[in-house]
Amino acid sequence: MKHLIKPLLTALLLLCSAVINAHDFRVDGIYYNILSEEDKTVEVTYRGSSFSSYSNEYSGSVVIPKEVSYKGGSYKVTSIKSSAFSGCSGLTSIEIPSSVTSISSSAFNGCSGLERISIDVNNSHYDSRDNCNAIIEIATNTLIAGCKNTVIPNTITSIGSWAFDGCSSLTSITIPNSVTSIGNDAFDGCSSLTSITIPNSVTSIGNDAF
Repeated sequence: MKHLIKPLLTALLLLCSAVINAHDFRVDGIYYNILSEEDKTVEVTYRGSSFSSYSNEYSGSVVIPKEVSYKGGSYKVTSIKSSAFSGCSGLTSIEIPSSVTSISSSAFNGCSGLERISIDVNNSHYDSRDNCNAIIEIATNTLIAGCKNTVIPNTITSIGSWAFDGCSSLTSITIPNSVTSIGNDAFDGCSSLTSITIPNSVTSIGNDAF
């Protein structure tokens, strides 16, 4: 029986470590999960087993690279996971490279201190046109993530679900008459919002949008 105790303890420690550190690795303050070893692709994620495991693991200005090195290999950064930056109130700016082709709609929920959002001009899936400080999905002209300094361009047709969710520093916003729909929880948690202009062009407003 004594011979079994040490292997069991070792297995438990390894299991606990895996639960606590669900991300695969960390480089220059950014946490990643490996998506494919064959394709050498990774996603940006949060620290630990849940987005709420740690608070403010991301703060200040974060620049996501196109590629990252790990254990002698080079991985392409192609995705930002759901809730990757959620609740990081100390995050002030984010730069997203051209390599990112997938961004979860809830990736930046609760980033109340976020002031600047920038997408590489060579990104074919997302942009931050007209220096709008937002993430726009090009194929659908949907604003999927904004911040307290967002100015919604008049080329946007939809404000996506959770786009400004938890943006408690947002005080006012003007929705242009190009917008026809506002998604679920789009402005949920915007506790400082005192002024919003909604044009007649909007024909659909989702549940708990405000």
